[in-house]
Amino acid sequence: MAERAHRRESALEGHLTPGDVGPIGPDGPGVVVSERRALAIVQVEAWVPNAAETAEAIGKVAGPQPSLEPLSAVTKGETTVLWLGPERWQIVEPEAARRMMSLYEALAAQLEDQAVLTDQGHGRVCLRLSGPALTQILAKGSTLDFDPGQDFDPGRSVNTTLGHMAVTLHRLDEETADIYCARSFAIGVKDWLLHAAGEYGCRVTDPI
Repeated sequence: MAERAHRRESALEGHLTPGDVGPIGPDGPGVVVSERRALAIVQVEAWVPNAAETAEAIGKVAGPQPSLEPLSAVTKGETTVLWLGPERWQIVEPEAARRMMSLYEALAAQLEDQAVLTDQGHGRVCLRLSGPALTQILAKGSTLDFDPGQDFDPGRSVNTTLGHMAVTLHRLDEETADIYCARSFAIGVKDWLLHAAGEYGCRVTDPI
């Protein structure tokens, strides 16, 4: 009997239904919410003395080279490297971006014993938010300073909470951000988000 290919099921399968939440005004929804699926996500933690060399080695595999600057996010092509903490980064790209080997395998082959790698593709959920009410919604559940020039400017990656749930926020531009959370928090984050977004008008799309 031929083996069936394994299909990874999203933690939000059957829980995030396309449609509108709250009133949608003539200018459209205040925010659009889409789950990003089929992502390769690898966390890399470098040994302190070798952080700069490890960042350079990551760049050779991933494309973008991680920045040592706190709260930074670097993107090149389909790959993004998010700063998670000192000497610690999260590399994200579509699973289909590589044909010969996975992102984890490519990084492991390059880094060898320079760092600790953790494959998080199965353990993280990513929601993309886009719209003019982005910061007003996120400010309801986070202690970040969302004023321009502060914690959450475009191009930043910040660890924070939404309600009581730990998340990583990546601000892509003025009206777009990705929320990364642990798989076990996915439904809670989704519920919090739709409740917070309802007054602005929220549109949920099919996964992207």
